[in-house]
Amino acid sequence: MALIVVVLHRISMLSLPNAVAVILLAAFLACITLGLAVIGFFMLWQIGAKGGHASFSGLVMALLVLGPVSVAASRHITLPTLHDVTTDVDDPPNWLEPPPFSSSWLPRSDADDPAARQAQREAYPQITGRRYEGAIDRVLLAVNAAANEAKWDLVANVGADALVDGLEEIPEPEADAEAPAPTGEADPARAPVPVPRPDTDSAWFEPLPTYALLQYRTETLILGIPQDVLVRLSEEEETTFVDLRAATRDGNHDLGLNAELINGFLRDLDVRLLGIAGG
Repeated sequence: MALIVVVLHRISMLSLPNAVAVILLAAFLACITLGLAVIGFFMLWQIGAKGGHASFSGLVMALLVLGPVSVAASRHITLPTLHDVTTDVDDPPNWLEPPPFSSSWLPRSDADDPAARQAQREAYPQITGRRYEGAIDRVLLAVNAAANEAKWDLVANVGADALVDGLEEIPEPEADAEAPAPTGEADPARAPVPVPRPDTDSAWFEPLPTYALLQYRTETLILGIPQDVLVRLSEEEETTFVDLRAATRDGNHDLGLNAELINGFLRDLDVRLLGIAGG
């Protein structure tokens, strides 16, 4: 039952709240199976009753379900009740497109509640932004590379397009198959036409933005739990500050998934921008 539910949720045929409900039912049945297996082993030891193989099979099947459920339960108890984590607790970046939410039997609280932000500050003191000694366009290229490697899907962005323009390598022009072979003689029809040189001294160039927001969508590898990620880049003089925000869409507890996502992405970004990372 648990395996079928995981597969159905992974292929988006079953919503997460319904999947959690069925997995809890499977865990309840696994607890009964574990108790019956223990009774079977006790009777086998005491009076030599048959059923040792059945008890062992029931024990293995029960542990396959109760193992992951126990890990999730321990995280639910030891970690704070958060579904939204950010590197800037005082001024979290605002979503470009609010993540969709469907009401269900799972409770849901306000992510910007001061009590929740204080709980995050106490539970994840290591979740802080990064300051890099570099221009915002260079940091943006590293962010795009890290997001592409993590297979994040870009949902929306503000200011990123203007920074990316002109940064990619220009592809080599394709050869014209119909062009005649060179003969060594000048062709008047193909002679260059002189044009006036642009007046760059009096021309006005729009300055590059010093602020960018990128919103992504991703999901966990095994269970396929959807997560929304927001990356904020702000340039201050010769440094660029990077903040992240990650949130799960269902329930009131992320079981630490958002904090792990932020930590992993920032570690990857530090490696890509090695030598210019600061506090």
